[in-house]
Amino acid sequence: KGAVWGNIVWAHSVSKDLINWEALEPAIYPSKWFDINGTWSGSATNVPGKGPVILYTGITENHTQIQNYAIPQDLSDPYLKKWIKPDDNPIVRPDHGENGSAFRDPTTAWFNKKDGHWRMLVGSKNKRRGIAYMYKSRDFKKWVKTRRPVHTRKATGMWECPDFFPVSIGKKTGLDTSYDGPNTKHVLKVSLDLTRYEYYTLGTYDTKKDRYKPDGTTPDGWDGLRLDYGNF
Repeated sequence: KGAVWGNIVWAHSVSKDLINWEALEPAIYPSKWFDINGTWSGSATNVPGKGPVILYTGITENHTQIQNYAIPQDLSDPYLKKWIKPDDNPIVRPDHGENGSAFRDPTTAWFNKKDGHWRMLVGSKNKRRGIAYMYKSRDFKKWVKTRRPVHTRKATGMWECPDFFPVSIGKKTGLDTSYDGPNTKHVLKVSLDLTRYEYYTLGTYDTKKDRYKPDGTTPDGWDGLRLDYGNF
């Protein structure tokens, strides 16, 4: 109902050229027990054989933040107007010590061909420590948290809307999010709730240990690299 924080839904627009856009009805909005108080931020992943899958944070009746998924009702519809939220939601709950009041914004998932698992991140905090939890899945429905967060940093506060993806060192063309090869760096972007700005680091992602380490030249937090200069 406006460009302000409040009744959060997923607005939906479509385009053939990325310039001219047609507004449709909201794609997802509060309607189930697992998102009755809000359909908050998330991402979409194109899953082979299933099409696009929306991962999003739902707010329950007691205001716990949990992660859900939604799928198109009709993949043959070029507009993908209608989206279904299956009854086997949620896919991730804060059941293992996570802060249920600061546990949101699942990333676009990526696939590791070597172990056959999808991975995604969820932003969180513990007191003033910013956290990016990692979850793994074989079927895109049952998700299990890795033993350690992919990355964390003290005194940075809540890590909103994380993004995590590879970039090429030697080429200017983009890489698929699931690319796992030589001559790459990874980017971890987070929106810091304390400053209301977006920051990112460049670093190395260890795919075996599922840990990310920023380069020494790109510190975490507000001493680091800014993604843009607007309010996040």
